[in-house]
Amino acid sequence: MAGKNIFNTNKLYRYGFVSLIAWIFMSFVVGWLFLIPAAVVGLLVYGYVAYMKERKNRISVAIKPTEAMKALARREAELEREKKRLMFEEFGR
Repeated sequence: MAGKNIFNTNKLYRYGFVSLIAWIFMSFVVGWLFLIPAAVVGLLVYGYVAYMKERKNRISVAIKPTEAMKALARREAELEREKKRLMFEEFGR
């Protein structure tokens, strides 16, 4: 009994155990390579279609910048220039 193989591969093939493992592996690979990406693409397309339908019902408002908004933008630009000047003095870049 010492030299005898415990697993009789003929029985494994005869009863379809190995083919069952092969089918499980193939279904796993097919699922990851085809089914899951197809489901993701389908959900993305559905989301895009729903977004485009809802987009028609939105109201877009355009406002002209007031003097206060322009002054705020000028102040921010001035602060940015000051920051760059200080950085150049400090680090030379």
